[in-house]
Amino acid sequence: MEAPRLDGLAGVTAGEASDVEPAASGYHEAKPVNLLKPPLHLLRRFWAEALAVASLVALVVGVNPFQLGHVFGHIQWHIALLMVPVVLVLYVCRGAAWWFALRGIGEHISFVHTQLIELAGQVMIILPMGDLSRVAMARSAHKKGGVGAITATVALQEILYMLLVSVGALPRLSQHPGIAMLMLATTITFSSVFVVLLWKPAYDRAIRLVEHVRFLKRFDTQLHEIRPAFVQLCHWRTLLPIIALQAIAALFSFLLFYLALLAIGVNHVSYIVAVFALGVSYTFGAVSFLPLGIGAFEGLLTVILLTLGIPAAQGAAAALLYRGYNDVLMAMIGAPCLLYVRARQRAGRWRSDRKPMPTSAVAASD
Repeated sequence: MEAPRLDGLAGVTAGEASDVEPAASGYHEAKPVNLLKPPLHLLRRFWAEALAVASLVALVVGVNPFQLGHVFGHIQWHIALLMVPVVLVLYVCRGAAWWFALRGIGEHISFVHTQLIELAGQVMIILPMGDLSRVAMARSAHKKGGVGAITATVALQEILYMLLVSVGALPRLSQHPGIAMLMLATTITFSSVFVVLLWKPAYDRAIRLVEHVRFLKRFDTQLHEIRPAFVQLCHWRTLLPIIALQAIAALFSFLLFYLALLAIGVNHVSYIVAVFALGVSYTFGAVSFLPLGIGAFEGLLTVILLTLGIPAAQGAAAALLYRGYNDVLMAMIGAPCLLYVRARQRAGRWRSDRKPMPTSAVAASD
């Protein structure tokens, strides 16, 4: 049986034989596996999240994990429990402000559904542009072009909230001239968004610049819809209740942080000082380009409290406790809301009770 096989290969060169023999024996040479490729791909895709987590880990290590654990081990739970209704009221106010904004552009989503979407969106905010996940859940079933208008409501809501929280730093800025200049520059930057959106020549120029960015070209339709909706939202009858509700939400945010300080035993800091520390940290965390300002917010808040005589471990604990209630707890509450919304969407019943957005509701304001 061996002779026929050898005879069949008699005319094959040595190089060809080396190619044939593995195939004849059923052997295939395994390609080398690059074990680093999947982690590197994930790192390139989620670099911002990775940097945020690394910053948070660096903070914990820097302030000593054992001291941090000791602070949390002596937390005053009766105050910690009081923080739960405070954060819930905070987000109810934010959801109510968004409900007014949606009605301002003709999106008549029910108040309950608006609150459900607001809570469901807290699960996604860790992702880049995660706040816009609410747009997908709230957009009109009858008019795809409504996406840009709904995006305008989310943008208005978030910008107003950030500006109102930053206002909390004003009472003590005179004592910190260096921080005052940075706060002023940041506030002007965020306020310029209103100027660009409300002043048509500036908006048209911005659109022309954006259209040269390949990644943003797919949002061209939505970008052209944002300004008309924004102009409509800035009518005083629509804007005043939104500002009022966001201001109440900001006050509850300040109260939440003040309670976080009391819960870990820091009771010698006044409410005004707590508001100042949170306002500055929240503002610079928002411009850190990290998701939710994770790491930057906690680090800066720890440093500010350290300058006020509060040990680093207690400052970091207060920042992490505030973050735990404001983001982690609300994401946990939002998870079942997200599942409910997605289930209703798949069943085709989520938008059945909504009125279509009038065709001229947004266009008329341009």
